[in-house]
Amino acid sequence: MPDKVVSIGLLTERDLERLGEGFRRHIPITSDDLFADLMAKLDRIPFDPSHKSRSHKAKR
Repeated sequence: MPDKVVSIGLLTERDLERLGEGFRRHIPITSDDLFADLMAKLDRIPFDPSHKSRSHKAKR
Protein backbone atom coordinates (compact mmCIF):
# COMPACT_ATOMS: atom_id res chain seq x y z
CA MET A 1 0.00 0.00 0.00
CA PRO A 2 1.47 3.42 -0.94
CA ASP A 3 2.15 6.01 1.75
CA LYS A 4 -0.69 8.47 2.34
CA VAL A 5 0.19 12.06 1.39
CA VAL A 6 -0.18 14.27 4.45
CA SER A 7 1.56 17.43 3.31
CA ILE A 8 2.61 19.37 0.25
CA GLY A 9 5.33 21.99 0.52
CA LEU A 10 7.09 24.58 -1.56
CA LEU A 11 10.82 24.13 -1.11
CA THR A 12 13.76 26.27 -2.10
CA GLU A 13 17.09 24.88 -3.27
CA ARG A 14 18.38 25.62 0.24
CA ASP A 15 15.53 23.59 1.75
CA LEU A 16 16.43 20.62 -0.45
CA GLU A 17 20.09 20.93 0.54
CA ARG A 18 19.13 20.89 4.23
CA LEU A 19 16.94 17.83 3.76
CA GLY A 20 19.92 16.03 2.23
CA GLU A 21 20.43 13.49 -0.50
CA GLY A 22 18.10 11.01 1.18
CA PHE A 23 15.07 13.22 0.41
CA ARG A 24 14.02 12.18 -3.08
CA ARG A 25 10.26 12.60 -3.11
CA HIS A 26 10.07 16.05 -4.62
CA ILE A 27 8.79 17.18 -7.97
CA PRO A 28 10.72 20.14 -9.41
CA ILE A 29 8.73 23.07 -10.80
CA THR A 30 10.03 24.26 -14.15
CA SER A 31 10.41 27.94 -14.99
CA ASP A 32 7.78 27.84 -17.72
CA ASP A 33 5.18 29.93 -15.82
CA LEU A 34 2.81 26.96 -15.67
CA PHE A 35 2.29 27.75 -11.98
CA ALA A 36 2.63 31.55 -12.24
CA ASP A 37 -1.00 32.24 -11.23
CA LEU A 38 -0.77 29.91 -8.24
CA MET A 39 2.55 31.37 -7.12
CA ALA A 40 1.20 34.93 -7.41
CA LYS A 41 -1.79 34.02 -5.22
CA LEU A 42 0.45 32.34 -2.65
CA ASP A 43 2.69 35.41 -2.58
CA ARG A 44 -0.32 37.53 -1.55
CA ILE A 45 -1.04 35.41 1.55
CA PRO A 46 0.07 37.31 4.67
CA PHE A 47 2.84 35.58 6.58
CA ASP A 48 2.71 35.70 10.36
CA PRO A 49 6.00 34.38 11.78
CA SER A 50 4.48 34.27 15.27
CA HIS A 51 1.88 31.71 14.13
CA LYS A 52 2.55 28.30 15.60
CA SER A 53 1.55 25.44 13.34
CA ARG A 54 -0.05 22.44 14.94
CA SER A 55 1.54 19.13 14.35
CA HIS A 56 -0.41 15.90 13.98
CA LYS A 57 0.81 14.82 17.41
CA ALA A 58 -0.50 17.99 19.06
CA LYS A 59 -4.06 17.17 17.98
CA ARG A 60 -4.17 13.90 19.89
